[in-house]
Amino acid sequence: MTRMSKIKDEPADIVVYLRDKGLVLKEKSLVAFHEETGKIAAMGTEAEAMAEKADGDMVVMSPLRQGKIADYMVTVKLFEYLMSKAFGKKPLRRPVVAVCVPKGITEVEKKAVEDAVIQAGARELVIADVPVEEFVRDFQAKFPKLYAKVKLTIGIGKDEPEKYVTEAFARILEYAGSEGLSPDRARELFENAFKSS
Repeated sequence: MTRMSKIKDEPADIVVYLRDKGLVLKEKSLVAFHEETGKIAAMGTEAEAMAEKADGDMVVMSPLRQGKIADYMVTVKLFEYLMSKAFGKKPLRRPVVAVCVPKGITEVEKKAVEDAVIQAGARELVIADVPVEEFVRDFQAKFPKLYAKVKLTIGIGKDEPEKYVTEAFARILEYAGSEGLSPDRARELFENAFKSS
């Protein structure tokens, strides 16, 4: 099986910044679990690697779609994992966390993110619908007192379907080449397929 057939949903991109350290994590919002038992086997980059192996009853899914929570309990586990990995061997006990969500999500969807991050171990949460890079850059200057409290900032990137389609085409072209088809012939087959659909 290919990677695309094993990942049930296209993942959001997640970045994690620690105050005074900058960017410390860049992960996909992926969780790998055994279909029969439901036991989680891996998250983030490790889950993506499992999807590429595509063996056994392993299913890889994203609990975040378009920056919104699609599976609450799995999202809580994902945030627990991200916070633990960001802080390393000595995780900070119940830190104050900032989360940047994509523009356009509703207040109800923001509240679901807030609840999930609090349940995952945050003491307080600051939530903003601005790009995480902009938030991290301007946060200290605009809100110095709040900046002094926030230890960790999580940015949830909205899915980019065009990017995944491009990646899928690149894999198809690679496969076509391994089977002896030229890129021009593969493009011709694509065009014919679209004309007939």
